[in-house]
Formats: sequence, C-alpha cells, structure tokens
Amino acid sequence: MIEIIIAVIILVFTIIYLFQRSSTQNNITPPTYSAEYYRGLNYLLNNEDDKALKIFTDLIDVDSSTIETHLALGGVYRRRGEFDKAILIHQNLLSRPNLDKSIKNQSLYELSKDFFSAGLYDKSEKILLNLKDNKNYQSTCNEYLLLIYELSKDWDKAINLCKSLKVDTIRSISRDKLLSNYYCEKSEDYRKDNQNNKSITVLKNAIDINDQCSRAYKYLFELNMNSNFKLSFDYLKKLIQVKPDFILISSNEILKFSYLHQNSSLDEMLYELIVNNSNENLFSPDIYEFLFNLNNHKVPDKYITKMNNNSFAKIYTNLHASENNKQDSQPNLIELLRDNFISYKCNNCGYVSKNYIWQCPSCNRWETIELNTINDKMTVDA
Repeated sequence: MIEIIIAVIILVFTIIYLFQRSSTQNNITPPTYSAEYYRGLNYLLNNEDDKALKIFTDLIDVDSSTIETHLALGGVYRRRGEFDKAILIHQNLLSRPNLDKSIKNQSLYELSKDFFSAGLYDKSEKILLNLKDNKNYQSTCNEYLLLIYELSKDWDKAINLCKSLKVDTIRSISRDKLLSNYYCEKSEDYRKDNQNNKSITVLKNAIDINDQCSRAYKYLFELNMNSNFKLSFDYLKKLIQVKPDFILISSNEILKFSYLHQNSSLDEMLYELIVNNSNENLFSPDIYEFLFNLNNHKVPDKYITKMNNNSFAKIYTNLHASENNKQDSQPNLIELLRDNFISYKCNNCGYVSKNYIWQCPSCNRWETIELNTINDKMTVDA
C-alpha cells in the first residue's frame, strides 16, 4: 500500500508539473479546478487512495500535456491489480488520432503488460510480437514473450525464440542454461506420453547446448534405468560430478536403481560414487542405511569422517546405533528426522518447497532452488 501511495503522490506532482509547464509555455492561467489536485492529495495522505485515484482519473483529459500522466495512472492501476481500468486507460490513449509514434509504442507496451498481468496471454503476445523488432522494446518484449510461453507451456515457441536471441543472459540465467531447461521441459511432455525415445533425443539436444545440464543427466539416468544399467550409471555419475547435491536429491532413485537390478557390481559402483562425492551437507538417512547394509552393517569410515561437522548426522547415527543395539530405541524420532530433514529454498526470492523444482513458482527464475537441510538450519541458528 505504501508503494502505491508513493507512486500516486509522484503522479500528482507530475500532473501539477505538466499543467504548470503548459500554462507557462502558453501564457495562460492554470486550470480553475487545480484545487481538486490538492483534495486528491489530501485523500492520499489519509490513505484514501481509491477516492484520490477517482479524482485524478476524472480530471485528466487526453491531450499532449497529459499523455505521460495517463501512462503513469495506468501503471498505478495495474500495480493495484485493477487490470480492467489499466487496460481502459491505455486503450483510450491508443484511440486518439494523430498519436505520436513513440507514444503509441509506449502505450502498446503498457497495454501488453496489462494483458499479461490479467492472464490474457494471447492478447499480450500479439502486441509483443509486433513490438519486439523495435530496438527500444526488443529486450523486454522477448523476456515477456518467453514468460508467456513458459506459463502456457508452449515449449516449441520458447525454444525457437530463445535460439534466435543473440544474448548471453536472459532474466539472470545464461541463454544456454535457459534453452537446455526448455528442452528438458519438452522431454518431460514426451515422457508423460510414453514417447521415451523422443524424450531421450530432446535431452541429448539439451546436453549439446549445455554440457553441464544436471537436469538432462538426471532424466537420462531415470529413462535408462530399466533397460541399460551401465548407461544409466554413466549418466548418474555425470549428474553427481556436475552437481553432488543429487546424491541427496535423487537418493530415492539411486536406491530404486540398486533394488531394481540386484547386481553386486552395480552396488559396488554406487557405493564408491556416493562415498567419494559426498560432503558434510549431503547426509541422507536413506543413503546412510544403504551404505550400512552394503558394508556388512558398518558405514565406511571415509563417509563418517566427511560427516564429522554435520550435526544432524551425529544425532541420526547415535539414534541409529541405539536402535540397532536394542537400547533406548526411538524409531518414531528417527522416522520424524528422515521425513523432515530436507527442504528446498529459492536463492532469489526465498520461496520454500518440500520438493526439488527446476523453476521457482514464485519468481519464475530457473535453477535458483537449492538444498536446505537440517544441518544448514542448525548452522544458521547457531
């Protein structure tokens, strides 16, 4: 609310300035209704912004001196969530005859944002496509178009537009990372339709664009899990080399992989991969149990040493030892820890999720979700 009030106060002074400038240039007396501006300002100061906005809207007639005010007022309505009023103001501007081309383009851009905010993506897209070749709007138009294609899940359009852009970064992520995510999204659509071969082909396109694409390696690991355990393991190995966090994030899939094949050679490779690539932030109760069972009911010293500074690991291993020694067993606490020791947090907006996701649903940024374990929380609290 404070931001809106500040915006409208700025708008008021813009209006006053425009009228004063117009009056000076034309050597005329300021309009007799200028007292209304002060009444509107008084409403603002008393947090009655609805009444204030009504006054300012009623007072403004479109002419060359108030166009900027119309644009500003439309922006205020959009930020307030009153999209119909914002659309009406900007459409009113565009209906004026002999409108300067630069003002027309600005009005069209603002109208496209109104439609976007209102969820009318097809109308917004139509305007943006006509504006995006204008160098003054090219960058922002393309960003909005990509957002529209993401929200509508039109991955072919997103891929084609992203490939055409001659830029290194889009919305704080490299173009190649963004494009590889689009390919991965398309592969997921194929996968849902049981078109696994097409899904695999698209994932390889993602890796060709970005050979550090952890998402593509994860999906390829999963898609080959049933049919070719050696190839699947190679993708898992590459995944963990690119991002060791997936020892924890994909722990369920790793255990499923082992159980599915019941192969001692595979289990030995998994054992070495996990122990060699783990660090103190990647303690997992399920992985701990997996190593415990593979190593004759003893977790390897190398793994334990890496977890020396992990407070949660110490608590869990002590409870585990107690349970296995038939002493003061606390299985309920162990299960509680297992179910709640991990969450994920967006490093851009702070959004928290219980599941790992590739695009933050709050700020729409890609690859900003990071692991947030109990040990991390203990460290912060300490």
